[in-house]
Amino acid sequence: MKYLKLFKDNDDYVKEFTKDNIINIIGLKGSGKTTNSLKYLDNKDYLVINTDRLFDINHIVDANEIDDLKEYILKKHKEIIPDTDFYKYYESIVEYSNKHKRNLIIEGNALLDMDLTKMKGTLIIKRTAVVKCYKRAVRRDYKIKYFMDKEKEKHKHLYKVTRFINISKRRKKIFKESKNIEKIIEDLEDNK
Repeated sequence: MKYLKLFKDNDDYVKEFTKDNIINIIGLKGSGKTTNSLKYLDNKDYLVINTDRLFDINHIVDANEIDDLKEYILKKHKEIIPDTDFYKYYESIVEYSNKHKRNLIIEGNALLDMDLTKMKGTLIIKRTAVVKCYKRAVRRDYKIKYFMDKEKEKHKHLYKVTRFINISKRRKKIFKESKNIEKIIEDLEDNK
């Protein structure tokens, strides 16, 4: 019975921390975080931030807006360091959004680097079936040209197979991460 939940989608977990117009979305890779937030991308009332790509130039939203946000963060913090306690940047993103009078959608697992009880607005935890997330993540990552080319350099004729094996192994951590997500929900429920 415990293995059945690996194949079953569960309802998203939703917790409102404050009445701010902020939606925070976390979940496993392949759970639908970005797909969920893309619905708001063309709506000028919303600022959509993908925390996993905040530090990259290739962002899913208008590059000018991300440049403005990065500039705003840099003025406050002097530098942007990936893999830092995200709360440091979270507050600046919220300030930027408020300054521009925009609703805010922040999605990505960099949010997990901060104390979730410090969030503003509403938290949504995507609870897509673990096996479905694993398959989506492997399928999506497998196609990345840069890494496929690296495999081709190393393994001339078997590069497609070695790429699949490597990405499948790397994405196995999704199963462990799913337990961490459920523990987060349990902790949030205990702290009501």
